[in-house]
Amino acid sequence: MKGMRRIGAYEADRTTDNKEGIVVWFSRVGNTNFPDDVDATSSASVINDGGQIKGNAGVLAEWISEETGYGTSQIVTKNSYPVDYGETTEVAKEEQNADARPELTTQIEGFTSYKTVYLVFPNWWGDMPQALYSFFDEYDFSGKQLNVFVTHGGSGFSDTISTIKSLEPDAEVEEGLSVRDSDVPDSEQDVKNWVKEH
Repeated sequence: MKGMRRIGAYEADRTTDNKEGIVVWFSRVGNTNFPDDVDATSSASVINDGGQIKGNAGVLAEWISEETGYGTSQIVTKNSYPVDYGETTEVAKEEQNADARPELTTQIEGFTSYKTVYLVFPNWWGDMPQALYSFFDEYDFSGKQLNVFVTHGGSGFSDTISTIKSLEPDAEVEEGLSVRDSDVPDSEQDVKNWVKEH
């Protein structure tokens, strides 16, 4: 559709020579057909970074990638989410109530070889987006170090860490940082410091 596109490929598949780990993230940006002139200042979870539209989780993933030297891969759903934030929250609630497993187009080559995974996503309705459940259904984290970061509007991690531990009992799950959406633009050093210290 003219004037509409999925914005978010800015770091969706960043590759590096460091094959020890990977940064995987999910965001509205990259999973929504935003208009080219989307107003980032009025769209929750969307940031205008030097004229480039990014999602909160994508920004955190980018910083983690810079600090670790790991490549990135975005979790992308086959069906996109609505442009309107309120409508997206309604769809997210419907998916949660139905315990849905949205179909993913994500394909991470060589995933079994990674020892460390950083996972970044927004807290939707006190839980992971249902696309994350699809992701955990498709990929085995046994024996991996899994560092979890969330963005949120006030609910922090909620029960996401315990949920991930129950889904991936053979992974070493580490609580990373929960960053309030309004604080994301000023959180680069906090994110990078956490990565350095762990």
